[in-house]
Amino acid sequence: MINHLNGVQKLFEVGIIVSVFIAIFISISLFTFSETDPSWSQQQWVAEIENAGGKGGAWVADILFYAFGLLAYFIPLIIVFMAWILLWKPKLKLDIDFLNLGLRVVGFVFTLFSMSGIASLNFNDFHYYPSGGLIGDIVAQSMLGFFSLLAVNLILLTLLISGTTLLFGFSWLRFIDGVGAFVIATCAWLVNIPTMLAERSTKKAEQKQQKEIEQKSIANVAAITPEAAQIEQIQTESEPDVIIEDDNAADALPGFSFNDIEIDDEYDNAPFSINDDFNDDVFDEPIPTIEKDVIQPSKPAPKVEAKVDFSHLPEHARPVIKRKVESGLAPFPSIDLLDKPNKKYDPISQEDLDAAARLVESKLLEFKIKAEVVNVLPGPVITRFELALSPGMKVSTVTSLEKDLARALSAMSVRVVDQIPGKSVIALELPNKHREIVFSSQVLGSDAFAKAKSPLSMVLGADISGQPVVVDLGKMPHLLVAGTTGSGKSVGVNCMLVSLLYKSAPEDVRMILIDPKMLELSVYEGIPHLLTEVVTDMKEAANALRWCVGEMERRYKLLSAVGVRTLAGYNKAVKESIEAGEPLTDPLWKPGDSMDVSAPELEKLPSIVVVVDEFADMMMIVGKKCEELITRIAQKARAAGIHLILATQRPSVDVITGLIKANIPTRIAFQVSSKIDSRTILGQQGAETLLGHGDMLYMPPGVGVPTRVHGAFVDDHEVHKVVNDWKKRGEPNYIQDILNGETSLDTLLPGEEAEGDEEIDALFDEVVAFITETRKVSISSIQRKFRIGYNRSARLVDQLQAQGVISAPSGANSSRDVLAPPPVKD
Repeated sequence: MINHLNGVQKLFEVGIIVSVFIAIFISISLFTFSETDPSWSQQQWVAEIENAGGKGGAWVADILFYAFGLLAYFIPLIIVFMAWILLWKPKLKLDIDFLNLGLRVVGFVFTLFSMSGIASLNFNDFHYYPSGGLIGDIVAQSMLGFFSLLAVNLILLTLLISGTTLLFGFSWLRFIDGVGAFVIATCAWLVNIPTMLAERSTKKAEQKQQKEIEQKSIANVAAITPEAAQIEQIQTESEPDVIIEDDNAADALPGFSFNDIEIDDEYDNAPFSINDDFNDDVFDEPIPTIEKDVIQPSKPAPKVEAKVDFSHLPEHARPVIKRKVESGLAPFPSIDLLDKPNKKYDPISQEDLDAAARLVESKLLEFKIKAEVVNVLPGPVITRFELALSPGMKVSTVTSLEKDLARALSAMSVRVVDQIPGKSVIALELPNKHREIVFSSQVLGSDAFAKAKSPLSMVLGADISGQPVVVDLGKMPHLLVAGTTGSGKSVGVNCMLVSLLYKSAPEDVRMILIDPKMLELSVYEGIPHLLTEVVTDMKEAANALRWCVGEMERRYKLLSAVGVRTLAGYNKAVKESIEAGEPLTDPLWKPGDSMDVSAPELEKLPSIVVVVDEFADMMMIVGKKCEELITRIAQKARAAGIHLILATQRPSVDVITGLIKANIPTRIAFQVSSKIDSRTILGQQGAETLLGHGDMLYMPPGVGVPTRVHGAFVDDHEVHKVVNDWKKRGEPNYIQDILNGETSLDTLLPGEEAEGDEEIDALFDEVVAFITETRKVSISSIQRKFRIGYNRSARLVDQLQAQGVISAPSGANSSRDVLAPPPVKD
């Protein structure tokens, strides 16, 4: 398809063509110059002009040689170079960097004058012209009146090096560093040659010895049965002849990369045997048993999952899962269920980064801030420029100019990082022109997540350089997430839950999900990790938190009786006792708790993760009771293995109270609307300058400087795939006591009384005698008679009704009848 050019583009193309032909004409004129041709500096009458450019060419060559000398040969190259820069794909911008333009002009003048002067001083005359032309002759002769010949050469050489640096932006220090690094690497390679040769010879000897052992094994198999020898021969012939001795050698093969090999996750954990490739029907007779001194490939025995029985425990403490694992099903879902990146972004070139760094320096200079960009870190969403401020420059000066810098740099927002641990520089974070999407498959399939050993490992996304960020909920031990609507908070919580489903089995982690919106977390209904149904009623949410308090107290008593301090230590002690053949028994068991004659054996306890999607709504409905329950869990539940993830879109001080902040040191702040909200979450500003759509600041425990993370994106259909895959592995075993259990003494808050266990008031008998004698009952009459308060009098009336002494209120005036007979008089 041919694209039609507009008028401006046609003119630019014509300009390039004309410039090329002018350069060719000047080159021809210079290379065919003759002293006998008539020109500007001399007039001669000749029968024929020798210059290939004719009379005009002779004049052009004479003028250039007279003005520039030998440097005239570079004039055609300069013409072509300038035409290419100015006319090929021009970028017309109104915002011109006059500082860099002026420096390049100065560098060009320095380079031209210094090269002309050096040529005039050190080269013989060219034809009858000075070697440096008229310019070089003037420069050299004027400087020789004040300096010696050696001094003039040194001065001109200094101007030449400085001019080329300003003109081309060439760094001599980087050139020297590169040469030094090359020399050091070459010397190290030369020194390590004997060691490399020795290692190679050792590997060859080991391979030769291994081959001899295999041949002996084949001979033993052949001696026993010819069919087994045939199998071993086929196995040996199927092995590749090429042996890669070193990983670096494999990478050095042309057109080869380990990243080009795609391995299906379905076969990652499947046992492999060479005999699987053959059909047993081919052999007429069965292969006899081979003796134990003969090498025989065999399949590893499949792992048998131990069945855990918690029937001896109370129902509220049973983490039992009804497993129905199908044959051939992997322990965890496959990464293939998640979407793969469908668009490849071109990396930013070094030239663009250098140009952006110079632009940042010039814009800071407009605000009278002298700073130098010492490092540029491009990322998928933002680019960080590390700045070294001039001595005496305050960081607060730069921080107060965030909005002005964003306007000057034409950016959506600019974030100033005033403190970088381990460095004496500050940083500017600018959004990229083309934002990349961090897919959940990229971070969940990374080596960092695969090597994480904790079952509570979660992925948040990628940092500013694109590296995956993997955190451990067990070390936090609780997490507070806040951000406005549309900032990516719900997607971030979904990514955390999906990562838990990819890392932990139901025997390791159980969950309680509280979702006031009834939309975000309801998709996880039915997975075997749940302890109860997804909670949507906030009154039931308070009961769930109260159950967690009771479970926390029960676990603390159990840990204390066993003599350990954490849940991990308890599980380790239980495992070691079972392996030693002396399992521990339940120290809290009492006769009558179950049908067992003796105390049952202890088993492994899973961690419990409580996720609240919008706990501001829960606090609004339940009130102070909810805050006290959350605070009590956050204070003590770490050692018991109970962890909280609290998310809210209203980060105000009445929701994120001082008690909650004090006991939850780990925070994640998505984009917020004001600096006040940012200080409420993080204790410092910065979250108001985030870009939204998953852009977050993560503050780990014990660190005062937050880390910027770009949240991983997980779509709804990806969550559905992972949930359906887990439903194939097991069914949830819901505990009914979580939502409607009775209040125990361990779960009571300060000043709270247990419902249903209310003691009879001390005045109850006297009140009964009073109302049966008067045959009238009211709260006010009891209050006046016994001189008690209204609340106590009302409770006495309720107790009288519960005991059947009086009837329920009836009629318009809610009167009550006395049902008890009058007292018998002696």
